Amino acid sequence: MPSAPHGRRSRGQSLVEFTLVLPILLLLILVGLDFGRVFLGWVELNNVVREAANYAASNPNAWNSNTPDVTAQAAYQQLVTNDASGINCTMPSPVPTPAFPDGVNGSHPIGELVTASFTCQFRIITPVISNIVGTNGLLAVSASAAFPVTNGAILGIPIGPAIPTPTPTPSASPTASPSAPPTCSVPNLVGEGPGPAQNDWTKAGFTTPIVFNPLEGTPPYKIGSQSTIPGTIELCSSTITVAK
Repeated sequence: MPSAPHGRRSRGQSLVEFTLVLPILLLLILVGLDFGRVFLGWVELNNVVREAANYAASNPNAWNSNTPDVTAQAAYQQLVTNDASGINCTMPSPVPTPAFPDGVNGSHPIGELVTASFTCQFRIITPVISNIVGTNGLLAVSASAAFPVTNGAILGIPIGPAIPTPTPTPSASPTASPSAPPTCSVPNLVGEGPGPAQNDWTKAGFTTPIVFNPLEGTPPYKIGSQSTIPGTIELCSSTITVAK
């Protein structure tokens, strides 16, 4: 019996090889798609927890154990839900509330760290990989962020001027010059946490809150530098910026 032409045998061999390699190629493509989806979702999830922690740091009294603000809590839930709507994963319902690990008597003073942590369930589309890395085809991805409280009281002291503004009185002499504004000595805040630093700043006579740059930090938050040298005499209305 005559053998098949050489060209026909080559085409048949190539078809068999392609059939064997095709499933592996498809598997690699699906793995790449899954990895890209999960990575982009993780990036978006980190943005969501940062927004959540920042909102809680600006509205800490919403979770005051004595007088909670239900309206602000609902706004927090809506904010997280809207920000997470574009992530291709299943968020927990209801949205977890922020945590205040260092709360004082149910209140949340300035400088206390507030954390937000979410875990999102991604559905893996690659059949083999889904059984390896997840449960029922779901892969849990978590993200968290922490911000210091920026609105409230300073260790129980309400925000306000440390030195009351004097009431102007009529001058006895038309040539009398107005009194000079009060000045204060800058304290050394390096090595302190946000709460104690703000307390020392207020005790020194300054009437402004400390500017934390950046706001985000993980416990324990310790100040590493300050914008004004300790011992410098400044107006008591001056501001100071500190960094971790």
